[in-house]
Amino acid sequence: MEHQGNGKNPNKNDLMPNMNYPNQFRSIMDWWQQNSPIAWSEMYTEYITYVTSMTEIYKEYIKRSEKMTELYRELAVNTEKMTDLYKESVKSTERLTNHWLNKFPNPPSSKEQRKEKQINKLKTKK
Repeated sequence: MEHQGNGKNPNKNDLMPNMNYPNQFRSIMDWWQQNSPIAWSEMYTEYITYVTSMTEIYKEYIKRSEKMTELYRELAVNTEKMTDLYKESVKSTERLTNHWLNKFPNPPSSKEQRKEKQINKLKTKK
């Protein structure tokens, strides 16, 4: 069985850390820095800051959504009013058109006009 270290006393080497692998200590130190109470405290503080800012964003979103809802309701009311005005305008236009059509007789169609011209020409030739 191979012993770690310089090979002198195997029991002593088992108790001493192996100095041949300094990266081993670095990885343990990195792990401790990441998982120490201080690191957790910093992460928790960052999380609280994040949650607070997201809460503010959501509150602003709610306000804007309520305002948009109000604007859409107002738009619907205005659209109804415009529809009513258009209907009224159509009725007025129909009344005026009927009035003027009744006041003046319908002009003859183009076929009727041609026939009348031909008849008039024939009358004048006789």
